[in-house]
Amino acid sequence: MKKLFLVVILSVASVYMLGQTAKQVTAYNYMQSGDFLKARDAIEEAAVHEKTAEKEKTWRYRGQIYQNLAVNDTEVDKLTAVKESLRSYKKAMELDTKDAWKAENYDQGYAQVQMLAVNYGIVAYNETNYRGARDYFVVAADAAEAVGVVDTMALYNAGLAAEQAEEYDSALALYQKTAETGYLEGKMYIFMANVAEKKGDNDKYLAVLQEGRKKYPNDTDLIVYELNFYLRNNKFEEAERNLKLAIEKEPTNKQLHFSLGVVYDNLGMKDKAIKSYNDAIAIDADYFDAVYNLGALYFNQGVEMNNAANDIQDIKKYNEARAAAKDVFKQALPFLEKAHELDSTDLGALTSLSQLYALLGDNEKYLKIKAEMDTNK
Repeated sequence: MKKLFLVVILSVASVYMLGQTAKQVTAYNYMQSGDFLKARDAIEEAAVHEKTAEKEKTWRYRGQIYQNLAVNDTEVDKLTAVKESLRSYKKAMELDTKDAWKAENYDQGYAQVQMLAVNYGIVAYNETNYRGARDYFVVAADAAEAVGVVDTMALYNAGLAAEQAEEYDSALALYQKTAETGYLEGKMYIFMANVAEKKGDNDKYLAVLQEGRKKYPNDTDLIVYELNFYLRNNKFEEAERNLKLAIEKEPTNKQLHFSLGVVYDNLGMKDKAIKSYNDAIAIDADYFDAVYNLGALYFNQGVEMNNAANDIQDIKKYNEARAAAKDVFKQALPFLEKAHELDSTDLGALTSLSQLYALLGDNEKYLKIKAEMDTNK
């Protein structure tokens, strides 16, 4: 897993002492001397005192004190300190109706809390404390939002941390918010689909992919992800529509042609399946999956014809039906032999080929393949 890297934390802004009440002065003096715990105790009294509870300066100092508590090695929980610092700056901004201290609260306070939260989020993530990392990154995004900025990296990192923590509902919500910014475009919807899959929520999986498809209709990865959902759930008609669209965008993608062949195979559209498998083989003559499936299709078709022939009472018609089945078996032969050549250990190809040699009466080749099968057991 890649590690996240720290950014530089700015120093705490300087403050002024004009017109302070006793508790504000006390809190400020303790902060200046580095006794941040006593500074906290003093400012908390000021924050609830009737004369200072609604003063901008009280909350500005409080923001700076909690910021220092977060930065320095104290008994205070760092995440709590970061959150309280941000809350304090927000309160100070609300009370500063004339923007007299905007630079200290808005420009410096928010920015410093944001970088502090990002740094601690990175540390927590690299230490595999994913829940803590998520909470720090959420604070960072909140601080950015307070100044009218969307911190897409903080939102994304928060979602990533939540996913690592297996907090899937939280991860989905954070990824959704990130996706709404346009960050990483269609990839965000794939990330959401993966989370929904981990959660076992098929409806959500499909919903986020369809939402992504509407927003990024030309994103091939989204098309393929939606396709895989349809294939896994045997929704072959929906899969066919998706595959045709995907092939229009990637006509030389052998896997798409092969997958379309699988869809047609399952829908009983043998001629279309044969064409799609052949299209895949035309792109890559050594594409095992397409070669084997085409051979298997002919082989299964021959078996069906052979079984049907056994129900015919008329000898002439019976012989004609068996001969037609044999012709289809012969069509399967080069593809199954090619599949065996490409992967001599594949049990499916070995089994089909042994049965085919037996049906065609080629006893020598049957015994050879049978010996290979016994060796590979």
